[in-house]
Order: sequence, then C-alpha cells, then structure tokens
Amino acid sequence: MILKNKNPMQERLRIGLLLVMNSGFIDSYTFEYHHERFASLQTGNIIQAGFHLAQGHWETTLFFVIPIIFFVLGAAFNTVLNHFVPAGKLSLQQHSILIEFIGIAIIGIFNYHLASTVIISALSFLLAMQLDSFPKLRGLPFTSVMSTGNLRNAGTNLVKYFISRDHIFLHNAWVFSILVVFFMVGAFSSAVLSGIFGTFALLGSSIIMFVVFLLLFKN
Repeated sequence: MILKNKNPMQERLRIGLLLVMNSGFIDSYTFEYHHERFASLQTGNIIQAGFHLAQGHWETTLFFVIPIIFFVLGAAFNTVLNHFVPAGKLSLQQHSILIEFIGIAIIGIFNYHLASTVIISALSFLLAMQLDSFPKLRGLPFTSVMSTGNLRNAGTNLVKYFISRDHIFLHNAWVFSILVVFFMVGAFSSAVLSGIFGTFALLGSSIIMFVVFLLLFKN
C-alpha cells in the first residue's frame, strides 16, 4: 500500500476527492441551468455539437462549441501560468485553485447578471485549469473533472489484483472507485442545493475550492 505521507499534498486522496466532487457539482449545475451543457465533460458538448451540426442547426452547434474552446484556453492559460509565474509562497496548484475559487464565487454571486454562455465558458475555463494542475493522485495518473478514466483505472487495477494477488492493485482500484462515487456525490449535492438556493447553489462549489486551497498549505 502507498503511504499517504510519502505523497505531496496535491496528490493526497482528500484533495482528489474534493476536486472530483467539485467537478460533479459544477457539471450538475450547468446541466440543470445552462441548457444541458457541461463545464468539464467536454465529450458531452462535442456529441451535442456534432448532432446539431448534422441537423444543420448552426447556432445551436456554436452554443456547444464555445465551452469546448474555453476549456482548451483554460488549459493553455494554466500552462502559461506555470511557465511565467515565479516560484514563491504559492505553488501552481494553489495559484490555480485560488483563481478557480475567486472565479466561481464571482459567477455564483452575479449569475443573474451574466449570460448563460458567459457562465458556462468561464466555468469550462476554470475546470480546465483544475484538470491541468492535478494530473496525479498518490503517484497515479487520474482525472479530476470526469469519471471515464477513473472507471477504466478501477477496472484494470481490479483485474491486475486478481491476476497478481498484489494488494497494491486492490488498493488502487478502491481509490479510483471512491473517486467515481465522490463525483456522483458532487452532482447529487448540487441538485439538492439547487432545489433550496436556486442558481446561488454554485457558491457551494466555491466553498469546496476554498477548503482545497487551505488544505494545500498543509505538509
């Protein structure tokens, strides 16, 4: 079993769980309030764009293409941030999470004054930064903004355990499985809070990001 204290804080399980929970939270929110579009699950947007393009619905196609473009721009911006921001008190992960926290808080507070496309584009940009900043969990590659890769890793590690009987593979399968569960927990929490607070439920995501930001200061 991999010991948690041998991994940097940004690769700890608690961070990964909060990140995937945040992604599920936001995607549930945008699906409900922004015309069934996703901020992080760009595969869904690509499918929708392709479908409407085949129907000749040009404006609707663009509707789904825009968040895809901003997702790419978010990843690119994070690379620039990593290259040009000097090393100081804050790490790349802390810079990215701080930007995400502030951005989501602003969107959550002023959502009634912002166009739907502006909101979904900004959230896609921010979640791309999150994805790019946290490529590993306990030394293993993982995705913090979707579950497909984590489901695959859960399955492959489980099979490797049955073949080799090496318990590290069983442990890895458990880690990836719990990540998938927390993505669903995030989506569930978003739906529940949306029923109570409406569009202001997005502020729940900013709270998650603030907790992540604070945890990143721990050794």
